Amino acid sequence: MLEITNKTIRYGQGIALDGVSLRIDDGERVAVVGPNGSGKTTLLKALAASGNLPAHTPPAVAVVPQTILDELPIAVHDFVMLGRTARLSAWHAPSPDDEAAVACALEAVDAAGFAGRRMDAVSGGERQRLMLAMALATEAPCLILDEPVAHLDFRRRDELFALLGRLGKTILMALHEIPFDTGFFTRVILMASGRIVADGNPERVLTDANLSAAYGIPASVVPCRTARSIIPHPPSARQDALHGVDT
Repeated sequence: MLEITNKTIRYGQGIALDGVSLRIDDGERVAVVGPNGSGKTTLLKALAASGNLPAHTPPAVAVVPQTILDELPIAVHDFVMLGRTARLSAWHAPSPDDEAAVACALEAVDAAGFAGRRMDAVSGGERQRLMLAMALATEAPCLILDEPVAHLDFRRRDELFALLGRLGKTILMALHEIPFDTGFFTRVILMASGRIVADGNPERVLTDANLSAAYGIPASVVPCRTARSIIPHPPSARQDALHGVDT
């Protein structure tokens, strides 16, 4: 379980989180959505910190950030092994269990063939998959992912969600783009200006009114199987809608 209570975080004069209270229960699959600067990444960091355990214990939370250094001059194998840091004994080489966890993680993201390559020789999409592999190598029961599909094509996005669905872990994922597979998530949190605008199942949260309020433009929700798309109105229709004109 991850939980924060009345959490406020400031960066300079700005407020990234404004008195937010939130609890994520074990086994939930939660999407955090909202416009740029709404506080999604800050919320993930605050929740990740709430799940930290003392040093030298197996991690409760593994985090996949938005980006890492583009030219990280280490081998892919060694990068994924960083996920085992909390389990490694000081001054000892990785154990067979550590090596097995890295191999399994690479296999899970279809990157077993990358092990001998360097991180500065892989593409953006491949790097995103390897960041997930490093998180999987921790064997933590909770995964926090900050926009993990940003550099992935449609096929790899589908594969990522299929993989995450098989893991049986608590999933907390920030997403910048809608549509996404709402059928995967048990819960959606919609943010704006450092606050939670709506929280609940996808059908209750992803409504015309909620999305228009969060994104600041009139928007329509178009159901399509398990996906929901935000369709912004054209500029002229936006002005009519803002002034109460029925279009």
